[in-house]
Amino acid sequence: MGVRAVALYVGGSSLTSTIPGLTVAGRTLEDTLYTPTLDLEYLVTGMPITLSIIPMTPDGLPTPALLTRATLSLIKVPYLAVDAGTRYGLRAPHVRLPRGTYGNNIAEANAFSPGTARAIFEDAFLLGSSVSRGQDLTVIGETIPGGTTLAAAIMSALGYDGVSVVSSASPQNPKDLKKLVVSRALSRLGSRRDPFEVIDVVGDPVHVAMAGIASGALEAGARVMLAGGTQMGAVLALLKAMGRLDTRKVSVATTRWIVGDGSANMERIVSEVGDGVELIVSRVNLSSSRFEGLRRYEEGYVKEGVGAGGTMVLAEMMGVDPARIAETIDQEYERLVRLGQGLHG
Repeated sequence: MGVRAVALYVGGSSLTSTIPGLTVAGRTLEDTLYTPTLDLEYLVTGMPITLSIIPMTPDGLPTPALLTRATLSLIKVPYLAVDAGTRYGLRAPHVRLPRGTYGNNIAEANAFSPGTARAIFEDAFLLGSSVSRGQDLTVIGETIPGGTTLAAAIMSALGYDGVSVVSSASPQNPKDLKKLVVSRALSRLGSRRDPFEVIDVVGDPVHVAMAGIASGALEAGARVMLAGGTQMGAVLALLKAMGRLDTRKVSVATTRWIVGDGSANMERIVSEVGDGVELIVSRVNLSSSRFEGLRRYEEGYVKEGVGAGGTMVLAEMMGVDPARIAETIDQEYERLVRLGQGLHG
């Protein structure tokens, strides 16, 4: 399929990710604040720079950025890493939103000072509109540990049952903890329902930046594909609250593992929060992978992130066979294993 597309992968941090038990997106609580930096550096360069860490857990479970990077190698699509507010910045080529900043722990304090969310949105809008001119499709992915909890808080603040529909990077979805965090965040919201005020209190830099990029892309005449899992509910809710959700031009693309997650409800998100936007699911299957770390995706680990599902969907739209995508993912995993042996051997 001949489609002119551009992809943006948005990273950001929230101190919410340091709440014990909330996320497995890092070997330690402090490591979760490095994850967006390392994901995006790896995506661009093939190896993290800020820390020399192979992007997989000690037991071989890789970052979903591996799936994204491998898939991008098969298609001629320009892409950008976007720093919307990472804790430690990036040392690889990227675009930094000028007023981007990381968020506070929403269980303990407001995410931002007043006006921050609007500033991030405005910067992201300009980026989305500038890179999307002349494109048919703008694909937007994310990396933010604790993101499903933050998304649940945003959706809840905007009138949806966020906790019940979001997934987790772990097979054991910590719903009780998420409910507690969201409840504490909402207790400071009061009667505020303006989407920017909501983000300043209970949000983070990534979801509002994605909404800004999407709005700018739509303004430039491109269609938008939100490349992610249940967190995309927060982006849809923000676009809807802003009056910017065009269901004819916005879709959500994700993995089979998200749709098959019994602890979440992706279909409900797109039907209720997204007013019926199209949901597209990648057909890539890793059950025949040569590597246990990749086969564990089929067991409910990780499931999605760094635009993996949407990038694979884009490749499938361009005629790449899902089996070829799976084999290329295997090859990239093998490269990382050899790289790790070289570092530690």
